[in-house]
Amino acid sequence: MFGREARRSTNKFVQRERKDKEIADRTDELDRIKSVILKAEFECLGVNYYEKALKRRERIQQREMELWNTSLTMVRREALRRMLEQERQLHIRELSKIGLAIYQQRT
Repeated sequence: MFGREARRSTNKFVQRERKDKEIADRTDELDRIKSVILKAEFECLGVNYYEKALKRRERIQQREMELWNTSLTMVRREALRRMLEQERQLHIRELSKIGLAIYQQRT
């Protein structure tokens, strides 16, 4: 009877060691999976950050182009206005040489 209990306790000890080893293996596997998931999440956050930065840069560039187009339009309008005013002044001088005038309304 004494030998049987010794074998049972030895078997229980061996079984306990196996279970402990299985638990340790599972824990290690879960830790590896967790680290992979965390790394993937971190990389995904990095991608999102760069995507947001790229979109922000595109919005800024688009706004700069709109401002540039607006300022270019204003510069062209001013140049056209000056050119038309110079032509008008030239026309007035030519008419005054021949004794004619352009009607100007008094203000």
